[in-house]
Amino acid sequence: MKYDVSIVILAWNNRSDVEQCVNSIFAGTQCLYQLIVVDNGSTDDTPKYLEELQKNWKGENTLTVILNESNLGYAAGNNVALDSLEGKYTLFLNQDIVVQDNAIDQLVSWMESHQGYGAIAPQLRYSDGRIQPSCRKLPTPGKMVKNYLKLSWDDSQQFDHTQSQDCEQPMASAIMLPTELIKEIGGFDVHPDYWLFFNDVDLSKQVFERGYKTYFLAEAVMEHHHGASTKKLVNTKRLTYWHKGMIRYFDKWYVSGPLGRLLLYMGAVISFCALWVREVLRGVLKLRR
Repeated sequence: MKYDVSIVILAWNNRSDVEQCVNSIFAGTQCLYQLIVVDNGSTDDTPKYLEELQKNWKGENTLTVILNESNLGYAAGNNVALDSLEGKYTLFLNQDIVVQDNAIDQLVSWMESHQGYGAIAPQLRYSDGRIQPSCRKLPTPGKMVKNYLKLSWDDSQQFDHTQSQDCEQPMASAIMLPTELIKEIGGFDVHPDYWLFFNDVDLSKQVFERGYKTYFLAEAVMEHHHGASTKKLVNTKRLTYWHKGMIRYFDKWYVSGPLGRLLLYMGAVISFCALWVREVLRGVLKLRR
């Protein structure tokens, strides 16, 4: 491979975040990298910024800018970069990531010295320095039922994010895989129901099913302005996209036959209603404060 790592940033309607992300990579990365920025049909001045950036780019690290005509969603948008990858590893970054010094180098170095791993993720922090919960267990029907009975939809709080260790499913806001593996997988699943959510869960499942492990490297730190893109969606839309992704994931990996699908859809309806009520109650409580 020509580069140590190919870094893929999917940009959409937030020029300031993209610029900050690119600058942090440029300032804090020592290894040889190929930067690929895919603009996902932005309607602000992000494409103009990227064209100017490419025009003025210098050095042995290279920049490729790809401008999609429309918003293809997270999975398909990232997959546009697959044919351009020239690095030994591929690091997918959300546009709202700020890379801390040497974080990318640490990820590459760790993967170089450890066999049997198909993915690695850094520690993510909020802008105020707090550690962001980012690692979860891969969902199974049994785990989902158990979580709902406990009225707990997120098991990331059970993971010690201060310690480097194996993990099952890190958020794809920042995740690195061997390029040969991501090409073998075919990138993210572009099924329409994975348009925004669960495509990262599916990717971790693909890594797991091929017999590889995933590692969380707490020493490699990146700042994440959590949900900068998804916050633009109203709660009902966000819940709809989330449940479509959930249905697709379980239908793909666990469900067989009409009875299984019926139970899956019934569970999704109950889940949607429960989470919608929770959002409404939260809104009411905010108004009362």
